[in-house]
Amino acid sequence: MSLEITRVEVPLAKAEYLLNYQTEPGEGGDKRRFWQEVMGFHSAEILRNALLAKVSTDLLQSSGQNAFGYFYEASVGITGPSKRSFLVRTVWIVLFEQDVARFVTAYPERRKSRK
Repeated sequence: MSLEITRVEVPLAKAEYLLNYQTEPGEGGDKRRFWQEVMGFHSAEILRNALLAKVSTDLLQSSGQNAFGYFYEASVGITGPSKRSFLVRTVWIVLFEQDVARFVTAYPERRKSRK
């Protein structure tokens, strides 16, 4: 597949989701805890800007597709306001017939954190 992606986009609502989503105990990662307590992000705008500062179209690697479009991933190092740095996997979708990679989610890579 040869698709030219012109830019990446992180809607503010998606950054707010990272700062507010909590799981029940034993049901996987708690995004709110990671992004707020570990990384120190409390502003969705600052978190969005941190993601946009690290991810560019040339870093995106194809990772599949669904009924809506093509998925891409990029792993980038992010340092939060807490001064802690982690390798973070970001997930993006490019809808069919479009050229913009839209942010889906982000989570820390396992066993690859740095202090």
